[in-house]
Amino acid sequence: MNNLPSIKQLQYLLAVHQEQHFGRAAQACFIGQSTLSSAIQNLEENLGCQLIERENRSLMFTPIGEEVVERAKKIIDDSISVKELTKSFLTPLSGKLTLGLIPTIASFIAADLYHFCQVEFPNLELVLIEDTSDNLLDKLEKGLVDLTILALPYDTNKFHIKVLAQDKFNLVMHQDFDASMEVIDFNLLPKSSVFLLAREHCMTEHALSACHLSQSQCINPFEATNVHTLLSMVENKLGVTFLPQMALNAGILAHKDMRFMPAQDDAYREIGLLWRKTTGRIRDFRLFSEKITPFIKDKCS
Repeated sequence: MNNLPSIKQLQYLLAVHQEQHFGRAAQACFIGQSTLSSAIQNLEENLGCQLIERENRSLMFTPIGEEVVERAKKIIDDSISVKELTKSFLTPLSGKLTLGLIPTIASFIAADLYHFCQVEFPNLELVLIEDTSDNLLDKLEKGLVDLTILALPYDTNKFHIKVLAQDKFNLVMHQDFDASMEVIDFNLLPKSSVFLLAREHCMTEHALSACHLSQSQCINPFEATNVHTLLSMVENKLGVTFLPQMALNAGILAHKDMRFMPAQDDAYREIGLLWRKTTGRIRDFRLFSEKITPFIKDKCS
């Protein structure tokens, strides 16, 4: 038992792997480079094999070194989980909690959610981060965020998912939009009349799928980077777009010459809360999800 690697040695090894440089890794760990180098060397001697090949100012992890890094990540995650578990048990929903939100959700609820959490969880220091789905899932996996609110469906097999609400889609149009075009089948909309967000925004795929819009000739090649750009196209009578109920409830059409109609077949996206399956704060996150579910449902109803 006395020859087991220490948590500190494994943390230093992960830092070198992430930075691919001893000097930067030492800075990230707030120690001197000689201290870090000695710790890695002691680790290699303890394990009886070379983990890192060093040549002048360059380095390369050996095959066994890469395997040790993967095992070390799990050991560190499990160690953090143990600490989180005890803290969560002693003082539920306290301390810092970092919550990720995608833009097509954050734009409509971020401020209200922040105020809601201040009231419901007075001992919680909530930090909100807005980013795309892919980036937030990467940050969630790396432990850079604790929880993430996404629109589903999405590839989230690595994480635990709690569905909070259904957010229905609506066809948004100018007040002067030809009433005769209000058809049940959106594929009969005029050529290039449907404006959507750029593909990195999952709302586009969700809208196309949920509304059964399969005719590409209906879709305008222009791709907006935000919802307000979409509305400017509609406001100028260039076409139509799809928006979730959450956006309408937030008053995004207020004082604009626009109207909307619900999408057919009760089309919707799901709003989900995600966390890592290995987290030690599962009690906290379940309690958090129970508390915010009515809040999210209200924003979508």
